[in-house]
This record gives sequence, C-alpha cells and structure tokens, in this order.
Amino acid sequence: MKDILIAVAAMIVIIAAQIILTSVFTYQVGETFSRIALSFLFYYAIMRGITSKKKAVN
Repeated sequence: MKDILIAVAAMIVIIAAQIILTSVFTYQVGETFSRIALSFLFYYAIMRGITSKKKAVN
C-alpha cells in the first residue's frame, strides 16, 4: 500500500511539473520532461521489484 501511495504522489508531482513547464516554456518542454520522468519511474519500479524478489529468496 505504501508503494502505491508513493507512485501516486510521484505521478501527481510529474503532472504538476508538466503543467508548470508547459505554461512557462512550451508544450514540447513539458512533454519531454514528462516522458523522461515517467520512463525513469517505470524502470525504477522494475528494478525495485527485481531487487525485492532477490532479497526474498535469500
């Protein structure tokens, strides 16, 4: 449950940052930031899942 709340909070921050970047700069800047941040969050979740399974086995 804690991990789900952290992921939701991260998504809210990413969306807020995208809105701010879009209003300050251009749509492309906000979209680029959003794609990079979501990719990082996705791969972080995968790596975290792999490491937690390794710890459970040991």
